[in-house]
Amino acid sequence: MPVFDIKSVRLACDLLSQRRQQVCVRGFAAALLLLSIQLTFSYAWSQTTDSRAAVARASTEVLQNILDGIAQGDFAKYSKDFAPDMKASQTREAFLALQKKIQSALGRLKSLHYLGSYSQGGNVIQLFKANFTKHRDDVLIKLVLEAKKSKPLVTGLWLDSPALEK
Repeated sequence: MPVFDIKSVRLACDLLSQRRQQVCVRGFAAALLLLSIQLTFSYAWSQTTDSRAAVARASTEVLQNILDGIAQGDFAKYSKDFAPDMKASQTREAFLALQKKIQSALGRLKSLHYLGSYSQGGNVIQLFKANFTKHRDDVLIKLVLEAKKSKPLVTGLWLDSPALEK
C-alpha cells in the first residue's frame, strides 16, 4: 500500500483545484462567446426584419394612395408618388378610362396584403394580393419602385386579373 505524505496530497489537491478553475474559466469564456454571437445575430436579424417591415409599410402606403385615387377619381392622389417619366406618360383621360375599367371589372378594393419584393434592373418590385368586391379571385398587383432613391418613386404598376383582360 503506497504511503502519501500530507505535502504531496495537498500539492495534488491544489493542482486539481487549479485545473478545475482553468476548465471552468474556459467553459465560461466559451459560453460568453456563444452568447455574444447569438446577441449579435439577433440584433442583425431584428434590424433586417425592421427594415423589411418599414419597406412593406411604405410601399403599402404608396399603393393604397394609388388605389384610393382610382376609387375616388382623384388624379392628383393617384399620381402623387409617380416618377417624372411615369407622370408624363399618364393623362387624365387615360386615368379615367383605367378607373372605369377597374370599377366595372373588379369593383372596390376590399383588402390588400403585402407579399414580398424582388430586385430587377435597378428597380424594386413590390408584390401585393388584393381582393375586390366584384371579383372572387385574388388580384396580383406589381408596384415597381426606383431602388436608389431616398423616397422611391413609382415607375410601373400592373394589376394581374383575367377580369381586366375582357
